Amino acid sequence: MATLKNGLSRRSFLTLGGVAALGGAAALAGCAPQASSSANADAKGATDDAASAMQTADQTKECDIAIVGAGGAGMWAAVEAVRAGKSVVVIEKGGNVGVANGSLAGGPFMVGSKLQQEAGVEFTVEEAFNHIMEYAHWSTNAAAVKAAVAISGETVDQFTDDFGVPTGLRPDNYGAGHASVRANFQSDPKDSKTQAKGEDRMKPLQEFVESKGGEFLFNTAGKRLIMEDGACTGVQCEGDGVTDVKAKAVIVATGGFSCNQEMVSTYLPSQARLGPLTVNSMGEGHQLCKAIGGVYTHMDMEANRMSDLAQVTVWGYFSPQVQVTPQGRRFIKEDQSHDSPDKAVELGLGFWWTIFDDQAINSSQKWNVEMNMKSNADRLVGPCNSLDELAAAMDVPADTLKATFETYDAMVAAGEDTEFGKKLFLQSLSAPYYAMKHFPYRYKTHGGMKITTDSQLTDKDGNPIPNVYCAGSTVADSGSDLSPNAGSGLVSGKAVVEALKA
Repeated sequence: MATLKNGLSRRSFLTLGGVAALGGAAALAGCAPQASSSANADAKGATDDAASAMQTADQTKECDIAIVGAGGAGMWAAVEAVRAGKSVVVIEKGGNVGVANGSLAGGPFMVGSKLQQEAGVEFTVEEAFNHIMEYAHWSTNAAAVKAAVAISGETVDQFTDDFGVPTGLRPDNYGAGHASVRANFQSDPKDSKTQAKGEDRMKPLQEFVESKGGEFLFNTAGKRLIMEDGACTGVQCEGDGVTDVKAKAVIVATGGFSCNQEMVSTYLPSQARLGPLTVNSMGEGHQLCKAIGGVYTHMDMEANRMSDLAQVTVWGYFSPQVQVTPQGRRFIKEDQSHDSPDKAVELGLGFWWTIFDDQAINSSQKWNVEMNMKSNADRLVGPCNSLDELAAAMDVPADTLKATFETYDAMVAAGEDTEFGKKLFLQSLSAPYYAMKHFPYRYKTHGGMKITTDSQLTDKDGNPIPNVYCAGSTVADSGSDLSPNAGSGLVSGKAVVEALKA
């Protein structure tokens, strides 16, 4: 086995890239990625190369491992690296550890956690592995996935036991099996509806890393990988001046490229007209790696679109609703409403409506509905005492909307949705009516860097580029493992320490 300087083995980074997104807001609700039409879109002539001349550094820092990006994958990799006695510098373009996409995810994936055991939930590693691989169209690294799944439960346990961030079993609110596979990050351990986000979630990891001598460079962007004799020897950063971080190994964990309009237009033109749901995934890691000979792959693999009101899209799992186009026509089976954003884009809709009534407000998810009605008051119309009044408030043709409901009510009476096949909550609505407006957004990307089994960056001939490793959504297909969410990346980082122990 090849060994890096200071005793860090190549196996230290096993599975780091292929499983970084094992968490998210809607893990099992049916948001599977679409298969790529080609294995490699690298031949496209995008102007996304980050190559630029090295600058004269104002200062130089030295460490064993430099980590670019303080998201979930980067943070847990930092944790495990300092646990292994390695010196670490984490480079983050934001001002704190709470700005990365991973800090926004609903909760991490887990199998065999204490939470599951205490609840008597049975969901095996093999079952989880098969689900994940089917979700990913069996296109991701199977060995890496299985290794990460096997330690996912203990990762969640450690997040609470070692770092004091409360977690709880995620309730199966939508009948989609969430309680079997995910935990909630809860600010109140007794209340699954509370969510610890941002720094509340990631700050304890930062404090641990710092307590072990690790250093964080905030408001600092990794700009260039430092190469000497064909091997990476660090990262040149720009923040308050130019800093060379010399390192024996570099982990690039900067996320995807969904917020980089030029890259999206080049590699995912079908999503170019959609806005990004977040602002952080600019593809910097892709560019860093490509500039030193790394290879893009699966860049044209499409992830599902998302509504900008993700929680509202799942109301069809727990209450009756009708979703309509801007013209007032149904277009989707509402009990599979995670498909709504994709269908809206397919039909060329700039937005769509979810129509609901007091049945949703008084449902098992009353807190969810009331919270979204309050926080999205600018998108809400109603209460309306008639369909005519509702149509006027929505600015849709009243005759069309009333005809839609006449057809829908007839199918309810007959017990069969002959238009779209809706099964769950095939029930009529009644006044007062409400409607919420949604917009489709591009959410994440699946394309990224080609790596070895142990997550080392490779060149066009498949040769490892020494000392550079990729994690999270910087890796091709890493986001299709389970969740459409960027995910917490915790399991990915945990996998590092297992390899270090080997």
